[in-house]
Amino acid sequence: MKYQVISEKTLSGYLQTSDLLLVDLRSRKDYEKSHIAGAVRMDWESAIDDFPGLLADYEKTHGVPPAHLVLYCDSGHISLITARDLAVRGYAVMSLNGGFHRWHGVTVS
Repeated sequence: MKYQVISEKTLSGYLQTSDLLLVDLRSRKDYEKSHIAGAVRMDWESAIDDFPGLLADYEKTHGVPPAHLVLYCDSGHISLITARDLAVRGYAVMSLNGGFHRWHGVTVS
C-alpha cells in the first residue's frame, strides 16, 4: 500500500466531504491552542498501535469507514513518517505537505 502527500488545496476539498478522518499528530498543547477544523488528536508515538481503534471509533460513529485518511503534524515530517509506517501496514493514508505551519485554511481555536 502506498501513501500520498497532499496539498492544502486538496485537503480543503476533502474538508468539504463527510467521509474524512483528519488526524493531528502534534502535542496536546498545540492541538488545544489551534487545529484544523474537524481534526482529532492522536499521539504520534503510539499512532501505529492506536490507529485501528481510531478507525473502529470512526466507523462506529459514522456507520462506514472513512474514504480519506489524512495526517498532519507541525511541519509535515512526522506525519510523513507515520503515513509511511501505516501504509506498510495496509492503510491508504495521506500526509499534509508542510503540515500545520503551511495550512492557511480554517482552524479552531
